[in-house]
Amino acid sequence: MIGQLVGRRRESDPLAELTPREREVLELMAQGLSNRGICDKLVVSPKTVETHVNSIFLKLGLMPAPDEHRRVLAVLAYLRS
Repeated sequence: MIGQLVGRRRESDPLAELTPREREVLELMAQGLSNRGICDKLVVSPKTVETHVNSIFLKLGLMPAPDEHRRVLAVLAYLRS
């Protein structure tokens, strides 16, 4: 099923609203880096990474939900685009 999701192209790019830095953070998330790992890679503070991650969630329409992992859903959106 994941192969189908990755292979499917969407008419609109869900990542179009992300800034270049938010795309960079999302790419690093997709590579499996933690927030701390992203901090080290981009040489920014943890608060900066948290701000970018929260902005990514908001722009992708990923609101907090008890049964969903927003980080995984954001990475899947990245892989679909």
